[in-house]
Amino acid sequence: MAEETNKTDKKKSNFSIRKLIYNDKYLIIISIVLAVVIWIATAMNLSPQTSKTISVPVTVDFTDSAAEQLGIKCYGDETVDVDVTVTCKKYLAKDINADDLNVYLQTNTVTTKGTAEVPIKVESNDSADFEVVSYYPTVYKAYFDVEDEKVMDINVNYTNNDFVADGYIMGEPLLSTTSVTVKGAKSYVSQVSKVVSTVNFINKINSSETVDLVLSAIDNYGSPVDYVSIETETENLTLTVPVFKSTVLDVSAALTGKPAGINASDFSISYSVNRINAGVLEEANIVKANVGNIDFSKLTVGDNEFKIKTSTLDSILVLDDIDEIIVKVNVPDSYSTETMGISADNVSISNVPKGYNVKVSRVNASDVTIVGSPSDLEDLSPSNVLLILDMATYKKEIKEGIQTFNVTASIENSDKCWVYGTYTVDVNITKE
Repeated sequence: MAEETNKTDKKKSNFSIRKLIYNDKYLIIISIVLAVVIWIATAMNLSPQTSKTISVPVTVDFTDSAAEQLGIKCYGDETVDVDVTVTCKKYLAKDINADDLNVYLQTNTVTTKGTAEVPIKVESNDSADFEVVSYYPTVYKAYFDVEDEKVMDINVNYTNNDFVADGYIMGEPLLSTTSVTVKGAKSYVSQVSKVVSTVNFINKINSSETVDLVLSAIDNYGSPVDYVSIETETENLTLTVPVFKSTVLDVSAALTGKPAGINASDFSISYSVNRINAGVLEEANIVKANVGNIDFSKLTVGDNEFKIKTSTLDSILVLDDIDEIIVKVNVPDSYSTETMGISADNVSISNVPKGYNVKVSRVNASDVTIVGSPSDLEDLSPSNVLLILDMATYKKEIKEGIQTFNVTASIENSDKCWVYGTYTVDVNITKE
């Protein structure tokens, strides 16, 4: 045991710093490590100064500012990029970025309306290893004012008024929204005289077109007005330009509600204008100008005159200077009229909504006028008159109480007579 201890002590005594220093291998390693440490220390202390410019985006926000309390809004860019130049040791430059800087607007400097220059401040952390030497811009320029708004119509301008192909005609253009709201700085909103959109059709068109509109608010001189925005009810504002094919149409009308036993050739129909120049939708394949349907309930013995507004004609644009077309339907004197008394017993009610009771309280006429040949009229009595009230027609208007509704009049057991005129009844509606 003693012998082993002596061996260990002998090994320990064999190690010495002197031997380590004079060992070439260890000396080389130590020299390299010391050289690196000295080089790093020297490089850090003696590194040259450099500059770096960093772009910092700043959001413009006047929340909780004096301007907000005064009802003053900012009308300018929503963000501003500030270029900040810093100096630092060269080896630190690559690690410095926008997160190391605090850039903000001194918003509380705005207390009145008008154009203002809001100071921009740039700060760095106290422990920052760099120095801010300059930045640009140093101020944020914008217009400040209270907000105002007004509703205005849209005006459409065409770069070329001759954009419809030959043989076609343009109808009345239709806007998806006819008015907009102009909102912004009060003193600038007051300068807006029109809201306009310019439409450019490059090629001539021969069918209806729908285009998107871009709006602009302009003053009396046609110049755009700053610091205002235009708000619309719909996300996409469009203009539809109807295009009609130019043609000549014969005027016509149709008789409806004709009793089955009546010969339509007994009645003559005449028009104040027999033919019209018109524009029609080409795809509708319109060959006649149908001015409408005339129901037999509107016809009595003699001439029956109806005035039809040309502006109400479906899919037809009348090009002539005609506001209305007069239609005359003649019921020959071979027909006659007769009045017959009516009462609540003549009323038939159908399609009563579930949960309701409907009862006739009054017929708003004491008699009806019946038209037919004298021989056919002789065979009729008041019991042949039927007044039909179809509640399905008025299902959206059902409510408790007394209400007035139109009824359809007809003649039972006769296909050669009809009821002339319009009739109504009062009914009492209650819940079951």
